[in-house]
This record gives sequence, C-alpha cells and structure tokens, in this order.
Amino acid sequence: MRELHVQGKISWPDGYRMAVVLYFDYQGGEGVQLLPEGNVHFEDYTAAEYGPQTGIWRLLRILEEEGMTATFLTCGAIAERYPETVKAILSKGHDLAGHGFHHETARNLSRDEEQKVIQRTIEAHRTISGKHPAGWRSCTQSPNTLELLMEEGFLWNSNTFTHDLPYIYVKDNKKIVELPRQPFGDGLLYGHKNSGNPRDALFVWKAAFDELYEESKAAPTYCPFTFHPYVSSRPGRARTLRELIHYMKEHEGVWFTTGQELAKWCLKRIVD
Repeated sequence: MRELHVQGKISWPDGYRMAVVLYFDYQGGEGVQLLPEGNVHFEDYTAAEYGPQTGIWRLLRILEEEGMTATFLTCGAIAERYPETVKAILSKGHDLAGHGFHHETARNLSRDEEQKVIQRTIEAHRTISGKHPAGWRSCTQSPNTLELLMEEGFLWNSNTFTHDLPYIYVKDNKKIVELPRQPFGDGLLYGHKNSGNPRDALFVWKAAFDELYEESKAAPTYCPFTFHPYVSSRPGRARTLRELIHYMKEHEGVWFTTGQELAKWCLKRIVD
C-alpha cells in the first residue's frame, strides 16, 4: 500500500486558504458495553440515545441557521432505527458517510466479520438514501480496513492522526483518499458524556483553528473537527458549537466543505 502526499502542491478552490470540515460521528447506544453480568448500563445507554432521539434535531437546526453543511458519519443501526433523522440530514444537504453498523471496534474483528459490517452498513444507508456512502470512519481501524473499503468502492476514509493534510492510499489500480483527524474531538474534551467545561472545549478548538489559519498564509491548510450528536448537542455545549462557527466565519478565506467534496477535490489533484 503506497501513500501519495501533496508535498506543498495542493490548493483549495477559489483561492481559499483553509479547508474546514465539521464531522459528526452519529451513533446512539450502539457503543455502550454490557456490564459484566450482561445487563445494560441504563444511564450510559440513555445518555447515548439522547443523540438520535433529541440532540440531532438541535444540531440540524443550528447548522441550518448558520448556513453550514456538515458530514455525518452514521452507524448503519442508526439508519435502521432512526430513518427519519437520516432523511432529515440528507434533506438539509449534509454529507452522509458510514461509521460501522453497531459502532464495532474494527481491530477486534476478523477480515470476514469486518467485511460483513461494512456491507451491512452500505445496505442500511442505501435503503434510506438510495446511494452507496462515499466515506467511512471506523471505531478504530484494523489492518484490513483500507483494502476492504477499496474493494467496496469507497471514495474516502478518515481514521488516521498522522498528517495535517489529506493524502491518498494506492494499491494496484485502486485509490482511497485519507482525510486525517485531529485528536481534540468533543468525546475527549467532554469526557464523552457528562463532564468537561464547554469554555475549555471552545478554547482548544479556537487555538487549533488559529494556528492552522496562521499557517495558511504560507500554504493551504485543513482543519477537521469531530463531534458526536449525543455529546455536543446538550444544552450549553450546542451553544459552544455555534460560537465556534461564528468565530470561524469571521475569518476570510475559509472553505467550509464536506468530507465528500474535499475528497473529490483531492483525488483530482494529488497524483504520482
């Protein structure tokens, strides 16, 4: 598997200096582990289910009011259990991508098991949208993930933390764009559920944006943000998201885009 990097040759459309993508890892109680005796931790499960049952509507309203388009990496089980929310995401023009079926830990799966998860998620998405999802993010990544995504015809993946700019994996005649992540997502800053200070989170996000924006004077930069509906849609936290959007809008030359749009742009411009 080879990697193709931009090596200072990438540029964004219309003279933009920075690309910003808002990613929402859309899951509910899929990731809540059973207790040792086999019971469900009721508080943890219902806290996670706040995302698809309540919080998603607040987030969609904020994004619409702010004129923002985001990328929702959506578990297949969410598409099956809450199809009306996925239809709403699509109706607002947002990007829909895959995030496992039950938020499986990919590194713990065999190759066949992971392939079935990917295929099952594709079908769940296709049932709602009529389309194959273009992008993917696993809960972790296995040694087989990239090859499986290539075999299933995905345009982009977003799992690594090793680079600031998008790059491309190549194997034989197949390619997939990697849209790297930054490790200061809302899950870490808020402790996933009920802890963390929204002002602290905003401080970290602004600091990351500021540094990349300053660097964009010399060369184009990419600033990804990772949120979860069950984390960042809570009252107080949702206002912090809105404040971050307002702050970024104050800066000239920022391309607010989606994972799919960014991947398509990079695929045409990152070459051997």
